Amino acid sequence: MVKKQMHADLLPFEAEEVVTALGETVALARRAREWTQSDLAAKMGTSVNTVVNIEKGRPSVGFGQVLNALWVLDLLDGLREALDPEKDPVIQRAAMERLKGRRRAPHG
Repeated sequence: MVKKQMHADLLPFEAEEVVTALGETVALARRAREWTQSDLAAKMGTSVNTVVNIEKGRPSVGFGQVLNALWVLDLLDGLREALDPEKDPVIQRAAMERLKGRRRAPHG
């Protein structure tokens, strides 16, 4: 059980929830396509063990492998949407502040 605890300590609680939900979504998407874990692994060019770890939400799985699974399952658009900088209020505020700082003084 020590090994499992080490994995849990790698992420803050909110991030752990997201990686768990991501794993569940990968598993659901795979099953909806009537693929086995072996089928998904073959399509990804990886091992069944990697697919199992993704589906269990293990944070030790390489990010590239997770992206590969999402690509194979045609789920990248959801991630792309979530990462849209236009949806981040901090990025938008910083951009507006930079634009305001570039305004020229009125001539008069």
